[in-house]
Amino acid sequence: MLLTKCAQNVIKSNFQKAANLLGGRRSKSGLFQAESTVESGASRRDWGNRKAESNSAIYTTTTRAAAAATGGGVGLCRFYSTQKQSTGKTRKMVVKLNEQERAEKLQPLLDAGWTLVDGRDAICKQFVLKDFNQAFSFMTGVALLAEKINHHPEWFNCYNKINVTLSTHDVGGLSSQDIRMANYFETQANLLK
Repeated sequence: MLLTKCAQNVIKSNFQKAANLLGGRRSKSGLFQAESTVESGASRRDWGNRKAESNSAIYTTTTRAAAAATGGGVGLCRFYSTQKQSTGKTRKMVVKLNEQERAEKLQPLLDAGWTLVDGRDAICKQFVLKDFNQAFSFMTGVALLAEKINHHPEWFNCYNKINVTLSTHDVGGLSSQDIRMANYFETQANLLK
């Protein structure tokens, strides 16, 4: 692992101390094996006496030296959980648009300049903005929604132009997620005009 100049300067003064602390724990590969124990749901502050679940992490000599030299201690370990964290939210199953939904929801987008893609069930549009900064800002705003709803567009940016194609891979065509994203694209583009 490479360290930044700042970290290297901190380690230089305490390197011998760190090397002594690390001595004798190196494997043949030059890596250190650190064992940590964490009980399911335990916080980082109360892990010390818990032995319900054993996880291991491998650290390079430099990583361990950095931890020791900066006061992190030789016992500094990364923790990870093997259990999924529940957010309490369940995602609705996305389904392909039926004919009635297409007539209601897709037509306003087609009127706004979106077009159907030949050979696949998708819609596309090109947005032309003032300059690259505005285009990048536009894409960033849309990316935040895309990440939030876990639905990511196919897009291409060249200077002030953004070509967008929307389709839902999981259903093999257009879904309500695509309509929502297309409407959001339109809203954001109108704000920038």
